[in-house]
Amino acid sequence: MIVTVTLNPSVDISYEVEKFQQGGIFRARESQQTAGGKGLNVTRVLKQLDVPVIATGFLGGKNGEFIQEQLEREKVASSFIEIKETTRSCIAILEKETQTEVLGPGPWVKEEEIKGFLEGYSELVKKAELICISGSLPRGVPQDFYRDLVKIAGDSHCRVLLDSSGAPLAEGVKGTPYLLKPNLEEMESLLGKGTGKKENLEEGLRDLIKTGIQVVCLSMGGDGALIMGREEFFRVEVPAIKAENPVGSGDAMLAGWAYGLLKGYNLEKASVFATACGISNALEKKTGRINPHQLEEISGQVKIVPLNRGRKRK
Repeated sequence: MIVTVTLNPSVDISYEVEKFQQGGIFRARESQQTAGGKGLNVTRVLKQLDVPVIATGFLGGKNGEFIQEQLEREKVASSFIEIKETTRSCIAILEKETQTEVLGPGPWVKEEEIKGFLEGYSELVKKAELICISGSLPRGVPQDFYRDLVKIAGDSHCRVLLDSSGAPLAEGVKGTPYLLKPNLEEMESLLGKGTGKKENLEEGLRDLIKTGIQVVCLSMGGDGALIMGREEFFRVEVPAIKAENPVGSGDAMLAGWAYGLLKGYNLEKASVFATACGISNALEKKTGRINPHQLEEISGQVKIVPLNRGRKRK
């Protein structure tokens, strides 16, 4: 079983408009309202891959009820902690190939609610094979909370895949997750320096591996990804596509990683499969959706380019 952690979920509201500009009034061509949050996107993709998965985190108010109802309709198992304040909303405005987002900050979570989550999480970890931790923290939750979650999982010999940003990511690294999936901006923030040159990227990836992390997947959107493991370093090249909706592709990629690790894939095969999941999500209109029947075809278009093969680590 895989456990997904979404501490700051949201009701995601998207509007598709024409010629969007600041200060205007627009009538949306289409709109949709979904249960959102990076971890829930991971959950949906794992569900589509027919993997046993259970989602946990915090839910509160009418928005929380909406999310719970959607998960039940999708037959997604969940074990969320109910909080007093209302789960946030996030708005996305879509116009051709551009997207403008307004992200709610999230509710204030009380100390006793955090304690309740930790008790439930500790029990879930005992049954889990993998933990996927994704996204931001709601207000009231300590910035080093992901570090604690990673350590709790480690104490039960359970591997953690971490995808976050800012201080929660930096603190989470200190817990030594199994896999880390930053993008370029998150990588720069994590390292405290620019990563414009290949040498800087490689050095930064090696620094993370030296902390005890087993795999770092540096996702670069249309430019593919750089993957570093304990003994391997390679680039993943992706085919050019016409994306319908790239939102959630990183989450689909994390789900693909979890699937690959669960199935015992080697690093290259897991990288290809994870990348194919991300691409499949981008080809779908709805966020957190893939077409499992296309994954083999997409995987055939993903290329692995070895980098510094055989180079000894210092």
